[in-house]
Amino acid sequence: MDIFSSLLLVAVILIATIGFVFLALKLLNKDGNALTKYDERQKMARGEAYKYAFFSVIIADGVLMFAGIFGDGFKSLGFNIFFIPIFIGVVVQVSVSIFKDAYVGLNTNMTKFMIFMFIVSAFNLGLGIRAIVAKEMIVDGELQTPFLNILCGLLFIILAVELLIKMLIDKKED
Repeated sequence: MDIFSSLLLVAVILIATIGFVFLALKLLNKDGNALTKYDERQKMARGEAYKYAFFSVIIADGVLMFAGIFGDGFKSLGFNIFFIPIFIGVVVQVSVSIFKDAYVGLNTNMTKFMIFMFIVSAFNLGLGIRAIVAKEMIVDGELQTPFLNILCGLLFIILAVELLIKMLIDKKED
């Protein structure tokens, strides 16, 4: 495949992904709007959550860099090592937002959102498990891209569990 065909394929995949996300957002919101609406308190809490996420990414990068200086233990992660701090940052941002009542928008349909999370998680975990069964997860001692599917699937499981915990806490307080 020549460079033009490769770039065209990447562009088509990128456009399809953006279209899917836009459509999913429209379907997940009660008002059919692709933008999730937040009140001022939620916006402030989300800003704080982004701050914590930013610092957690910086710290995770620093730890990985420091650990890399003193050993080769992370070489088996391959390029996945660049996504681990991002994953940590997303978990921190989501967790802080959930427990400050700033994750779910004013126009979000929670039932559709939970179903969507389950589908995304199952799809990604399925891809990861398929790679493990096909012995494609580790090649030449290095983790391959399906590892990111496992991380994504776990992220949505963590999100769902945190949302359920928050719902139980709120129910108990009422």
